[in-house]
Amino acid sequence: MDLSLLDREIAALKEKGRYRFLRRLSTPQDARIVIEGREVLNFSSNNYLGLANHPEVVEALARYAERYGVGSGASRLICGHMDVHAELEEAVARFKGTESCLTFSAGYMANLGILSTLGDSGATIFSDEWNHASIVDGCRLSRARVEVYRHADVTHLEDLLRASSARRKIVVTDSVFSMDGDVAPLPDLVEAKDRHGAILVVDDAHATGVLPPHGRGSADHFGLSGRVEILMGTFSKALGTYGAYLCSTRRMVDYFVNKCRPFIFNTGLPPAIAGATLASLGLLTREPGRLAALWENARLFRAEMEARGRSAGSDTAIVPIPVGGDGDTMAVSRALFDRGVFVHGIRPPTVPEGTGRLRLTLMATHTAGMVRTAAAGIDEALRERGIGADGAAAAKG
Repeated sequence: MDLSLLDREIAALKEKGRYRFLRRLSTPQDARIVIEGREVLNFSSNNYLGLANHPEVVEALARYAERYGVGSGASRLICGHMDVHAELEEAVARFKGTESCLTFSAGYMANLGILSTLGDSGATIFSDEWNHASIVDGCRLSRARVEVYRHADVTHLEDLLRASSARRKIVVTDSVFSMDGDVAPLPDLVEAKDRHGAILVVDDAHATGVLPPHGRGSADHFGLSGRVEILMGTFSKALGTYGAYLCSTRRMVDYFVNKCRPFIFNTGLPPAIAGATLASLGLLTREPGRLAALWENARLFRAEMEARGRSAGSDTAIVPIPVGGDGDTMAVSRALFDRGVFVHGIRPPTVPEGTGRLRLTLMATHTAGMVRTAAAGIDEALRERGIGADGAAAAKG
């Protein structure tokens, strides 16, 4: 490869304000973390319930590692299917209110597997335009035709479904969108897929452990249990561990066990991770106060921002703070870091051109003082750059 080409491309990224680099943490994920030697308040983690470092979860990890060792050693269909995998899948199915469950090594692998398995040359996948990159890549890997509908626009989706003559129609959506924190209109999506005989796949990565009343995800949140064909989600966010799941009927899970390449040819979850996830799931079920604390912090943050004339544009634990240009976005993030508050800046291609934002996430373990500090710091950093409530573009006319 021409190394000068790599240098030019990296230089172009730096000039556009889109150069990315890794930050080293020397502490567990928590409300306070140490990044490259500096202690800061952490408002960028998906550890919504504070379970990634919970003593019971850590103890379970060690206990299951002592019992089963570290790695699974093989794919699940060879000899990598251990008791703890079966126990975890049974527990997740009960939690989600489905007949069966299948676990994957990562959320990305789950979405690649679900869509590439369901999608074939006779299928069409209908995907929300703001879906996560793993969904987009799953669509690309499938042999299906892909139709993208306008974000959360069920009328547009119905028009596409009505015009399609595909043998199999698959609608796929995030339930809580990872960059904007808004919630998909699941009741309308269910009605639309029922009218047109489609399969509905819902990615609950940012809904599991987050959406009230029980943290069981979007179907439970809307009273639609049993109405969604496939519920996918991850263990790496609110549950604080790693891996992912597919919840559905026994028949559907059996189909995936036999047909899904990212499951068949992948080593099973490390047994200690599966055991730690069982502990996290137990904590979520036994301690509803964690979910209540998360939502109280979200309410407080929005109130603090509104008191400063800035709306918080979502109703979940993910709060986008509009900035605008790439340079401004990262400058505001750096200014906050200097104030001891870590809120990561998000730029294209993760979000559309000109819509750079801070992606703030609340955690149940934030104190009220931490939340107020973050709100005040964000407002000050934005004002220093002359950025109004609607972001840099609006402020600079």
